[in-house]
Amino acid sequence: MSTTKTPFLDTIFHLRTIEQIILYDKLITIAKEEESETVSFLESEYEREILEYPNIAPDFNPNAALWASKTVYLAAQLSLCREHKISDLAVILPDYNSEISASALLSADICLRFLPQIIMEMKRIDPDDLVIVILEKYLFKFHYSAIGFDVDLEQINFEILYSNDCLKQLYIDRIVERKAIKFTESNFIKEQLQIGFGDYKKIFWAEL
Repeated sequence: MSTTKTPFLDTIFHLRTIEQIILYDKLITIAKEEESETVSFLESEYEREILEYPNIAPDFNPNAALWASKTVYLAAQLSLCREHKISDLAVILPDYNSEISASALLSADICLRFLPQIIMEMKRIDPDDLVIVILEKYLFKFHYSAIGFDVDLEQINFEILYSNDCLKQLYIDRIVERKAIKFTESNFIKEQLQIGFGDYKKIFWAEL
């Protein structure tokens, strides 16, 4: 599929509204106008979600949201279109080079929460795909979006959770919701769960 004039925006809109990705028959350059429209859409999605966030939510981070949306979009397209050289991947999937803050983690998660499923599909197709290594590195940085999936905890910096009570509570809630037992190997996470559960730990999560 490659007839739409706004493939990037359309894909992100479908991803957010019906949790489906649109695949095209070739990688399409993302126009600046599309970037701007997509950021506006993601900001509205973020503002809608934070109505149910605990405490005071950090401000929307447009740079992190745009980077995450482009990463998810291009990663999905690369699962189908592989005409590029390995040396091109750093240009197609650039790293996020700004501060990894609570604002960045939550704003990126609007799209990045779908990245683990894309990685899993890539592993099913070709476990040795070098794109997987790149995407997993990014997911370790934005580890809120990785909760519930197999990750290397040694590569995750939990210190960022000290900086924002909203992020910390959302993080713990997602661990409990997804029964992400792997994350409870962290002493910090285990301590936060103990504080939250109190004497009712076995009721909420018997496996702990």
